[in-house]
Amino acid sequence: MVKLLLFRGSPRSNIHEVERWNKHLEDYCDVLCVRYAMEFEAYEYARGYFLNHPEYDYLVIATDDIVVTVKDIKQLKDDLEAVDYPVLSGLMNVDEKDHDDMWGNLNITYELAAKDRRLRFYNFVKFNELPVEDIFQVMFAGFGLTAIRRDIIEEPGFNFASDGIFRGTGIVNGASLDLVFCWWCMEHKDEKGNPNPIPIFCDQRIHMHHLRDHGRSQVGEREKVVEINGKEYPFGYV
Repeated sequence: MVKLLLFRGSPRSNIHEVERWNKHLEDYCDVLCVRYAMEFEAYEYARGYFLNHPEYDYLVIATDDIVVTVKDIKQLKDDLEAVDYPVLSGLMNVDEKDHDDMWGNLNITYELAAKDRRLRFYNFVKFNELPVEDIFQVMFAGFGLTAIRRDIIEEPGFNFASDGIFRGTGIVNGASLDLVFCWWCMEHKDEKGNPNPIPIFCDQRIHMHHLRDHGRSQVGEREKVVEINGKEYPFGYV
């Protein structure tokens, strides 16, 4: 049976509808919440924790403003037990106004937005443009219950990075870690340096509510902590 580690970078930790579901998910996967840390710092911590715990098959990423239910986790597990996808994601509304709107934007695209932030535009798929197939391939999936297989996380040279890496200012300062990851997948090469892109798939049955405008960041106001299945540990525990 596939074993998942659900990682939630949680600068807010104050969106009730999200928080109340976390404890229910623990029956189906382990839940790692990194609270009140900067984005890159939280992702780097989760990567390190995952690498130190080889019992997990996939690192699953969901930000702290997405309502993830038991139904969503069960569907993801069913998918991954049926097919060994390298990357498989759910989907969600981009902005709150897009929720339950047939013309609303979803967090997936069929082409990648530009690396240059000044030229960056996301041609989001709309709800009424979804294909007939439940599972289909995309080029970009914002981190909405995105499962990344262990061999990808373990690959030499892999790291999460901000879009500062596109500007030559480093991996820490910036944003858009999901876009950087999808570019890394598209430009992936094999051991001989030949193009070997990693495909990204999406299951439209995993359709979540993105509460983008809810909550308030508490980074810098509260001490960084880690929660594993609801039990709190000091930041740095691995």
